[in-house]
Amino acid sequence: MLNAIKVLSFDLDDTLWPCFPTITRAEDLLYQWLSDHVPVITQSYDMQQLRARRIELFKQHPELAHDLTKLRIRSFELLAEEFALSDDWIEPAFEVFYEARQQVTLFDDVKPVLDELSKDYQLVSLTNGNADTVKTGVDHWFDIALNSASVGKLKSEPDIYQEIQKLTDIDPRQMVHIGDDPQHDVSGAKAAGAHAVWLNRQQKQWRLQDCEPDAVISDLYELPQIIDALLQT
Repeated sequence: MLNAIKVLSFDLDDTLWPCFPTITRAEDLLYQWLSDHVPVITQSYDMQQLRARRIELFKQHPELAHDLTKLRIRSFELLAEEFALSDDWIEPAFEVFYEARQQVTLFDDVKPVLDELSKDYQLVSLTNGNADTVKTGVDHWFDIALNSASVGKLKSEPDIYQEIQKLTDIDPRQMVHIGDDPQHDVSGAKAAGAHAVWLNRQQKQWRLQDCEPDAVISDLYELPQIIDALLQT
C-alpha cells in the first residue's frame, strides 16, 4: 500500500538534543586548546570574534554550506595563513572540537519514543551538521545515517530525502521526516514528496509562505499519534 508509512527520518541537532549548548561547550574546549597550543591566535581573537569570522566565511563561500567540517577546517587554514603558521596544529585542533561536539544530552522524550517506533518502522537520521550517530550514542536506533556533506546538498533541498527513498526502495509518501527547522526539515522533505512533521519545542511561529508541515508537535511523545493519523490520509 502506498499510504503505508515505512520510513521515519529524524533530524539530529535540536531534534534529538539541544544544539547550542553542545556546540558552545565544544568551542570552549577548542578555544582553550588553541590557547595552550597556538596562543598567537587567542591573543588576537576572542572566541566570539573567531565565531564571527567563521560566519563571514560561511557567507562568502556558500559552496561549503553543506559541509561544516570542511568549513571549520578552512577557517583554521586561514588563521594559519594570517599568522604564518605551519598547518600541523589544524588536524588535532579539529579533533578536539569534533570529539567534544559528539558529547550530547538527549531530550527526555527521545529514548522512549524511538525505542517504540524502531519496532515498527525503519528509522533514518539526516543532518546538515557533523554529528556522528555512533559517537553520540544514537546509532542503535537508525538503519541509515546520512549527512549533507555525503550527499552534497543541504536538507533544504530534496536530494537527501530522495537518496533515502532510493536506499529504502519506498514511495515518497511512505516516508515521514521529523525535524525542528522549517526550511531544512519541512520544506526540504515536502519538496521530495515526503510527509513532514515540524517539531516545535520552543513554540515558534511558522514563517514560511510556500509550504506547511503535515503536522506540528511540541515534543516527540506526540509523534506516534501523528503517524497514526497520517496513515489514515
